[in-house]
Amino acid sequence: MSFPRAVAFLWWASLRNRVRKQVERLRQPKYVLGLVAGGVYLYSFFLRRLNLDSRSEALSPEAHELAEFSLAGMMMVTLVSAWALGQDRPAVTFSEMEIQQLFPAPVSRRALVHYKLARGVFGAVVGAFFSTFFMGRWVSPTPVLFFLGALVTFVTVNLHVVAVSFLRTRLARWGWRGAVLRWTVLAVLLGALGVSVYSAVLAHPFPEEVTSEKQLREWFSALLEGSALQAAFWPGRLLVALPLAAGGRAFLHELPLALGLLGVHYLGILALIVPFEEVVVTRAEELSLQRGKRLARVGHIVLRAPFFRLKPSGRPEVALLWKNLIAARRMGGIDILFTLAVLGLLFPLGVAIFLPEALAGARQTVASVYLGLAVLLTFIGPGSFRSDLRMDLPKLDLLRAMPLTGRQVVVAELLAPGLLLAVMQIGLLGLALVLAGDMPGRWSTELWVAAGLGLMLLLPAVSLGGLFVQNAAVVLFPAWLPADGERARGGIEALGQRLLMLAGTLVVLLGGLLPAAIAAALVGFTLEVWLGVWALPVAGLTAAGGLLLEIWLGVMALGRAFDRMDVSSEGPGAP
Repeated sequence: MSFPRAVAFLWWASLRNRVRKQVERLRQPKYVLGLVAGGVYLYSFFLRRLNLDSRSEALSPEAHELAEFSLAGMMMVTLVSAWALGQDRPAVTFSEMEIQQLFPAPVSRRALVHYKLARGVFGAVVGAFFSTFFMGRWVSPTPVLFFLGALVTFVTVNLHVVAVSFLRTRLARWGWRGAVLRWTVLAVLLGALGVSVYSAVLAHPFPEEVTSEKQLREWFSALLEGSALQAAFWPGRLLVALPLAAGGRAFLHELPLALGLLGVHYLGILALIVPFEEVVVTRAEELSLQRGKRLARVGHIVLRAPFFRLKPSGRPEVALLWKNLIAARRMGGIDILFTLAVLGLLFPLGVAIFLPEALAGARQTVASVYLGLAVLLTFIGPGSFRSDLRMDLPKLDLLRAMPLTGRQVVVAELLAPGLLLAVMQIGLLGLALVLAGDMPGRWSTELWVAAGLGLMLLLPAVSLGGLFVQNAAVVLFPAWLPADGERARGGIEALGQRLLMLAGTLVVLLGGLLPAAIAAALVGFTLEVWLGVWALPVAGLTAAGGLLLEIWLGVMALGRAFDRMDVSSEGPGAP
């Protein structure tokens, strides 16, 4: 069997096995529901709006010219980056499986390069598809021609990057002379580009008085149409000319030049091929090591002192809480947030030293930022701080072996991230109250302090409710969740599963908030007659108390469900 036929068989077999595995997974209800939810989401937000024949979304001539200039500029950045950035080594990578299967085989170096170029064509197809989907309808009257043109452009750019990497590898063999030659040529080209841009601006200076938007558009159009700027961006314009062709005739007119440019790059690669096997193997080993560290979280956990020392005797659930607090700190995020909060204090301090008259505005700005962070933690904190059952469920057999009831396990697991979030939220709100000072307008100091105290009581309770919902999903639907540290097995059904879990979380959380909100509103509006704005802390306390009562009742039920879990069959990511 020839090498091209063997590669075609390998790709076809891989695709067939992947499709077969996806179909077999659809026999399980959780994947069917996920596929339906993911399909509905993709259709509603993307596919339903796709209309390849519609020209109603086409850009105006001025906007189209700006889009062409922007795309040409992006291409110029890509071309220059290939020469200036990165290391002087071949830009071809192989996976460990490809190295094991292809490198020992009787395959020439040129055949391996052809293999990688063919893989690059598949990547170009994907890139051209998404480019057509997101921008082709606006910048081209015929999205199909835009797709074909973008495909040729992406393949050409990929060939350019590979060819430049081979040339840079050859120049690196010359030592300092090769480096001087490369940077001299690059400096000359960049200098010519800068002179061209400067000449274009001199020829078309910015108007001294701008009276209308039309005047700006006319100036910008004249600037882009200038010969100096056209020459400066000629390589980028040449690459984007084919996908931006106005019609079939213009496309056919630009096609020979685009294909010729592609062919020149291909022939250049064949002429510049350098030995790359050793570099590829070393790079694959580095990537494999980095991937293993990332998945196992090796090298990212820094040993730190615990928050408190654990006594040899005491309540057993405190030991589980202690363990999760240490794990949360080692996972990172807490120290980063603390550092950002401290750095935020440097802003008003600097203003007080160098611009004291603006200190009040600086303090209020930082106070508003701290308030926003505290509220933001309420929504993203439960999903980000995972030192609870989401982390420990893979060790379900160890949890069940502890001298703890299900209720004690659930309480200890919830308290670790709940306490951390509460401390951070109260700390941020406290800093906001201290920095606020005299608030302008309706936000008087009294109202600001009353609202801050109410939020100090309410936000930690809402965060704890979000944590309860997340952990309840782990106990009740363990097979729907991937093990902590693992990627969810992908596809549209995985997207649908995440959407279903998110929707369920929002529904349960909002359902729990509704009774607490009603009770807080009744208490707050009743006491507002006598207490004024100071009814806000009482309303916050009422809402927090209602939420905590609901969470406690839920913990009692969830503890019984945890006691009924089967160690032999339950677990995250189970089929």
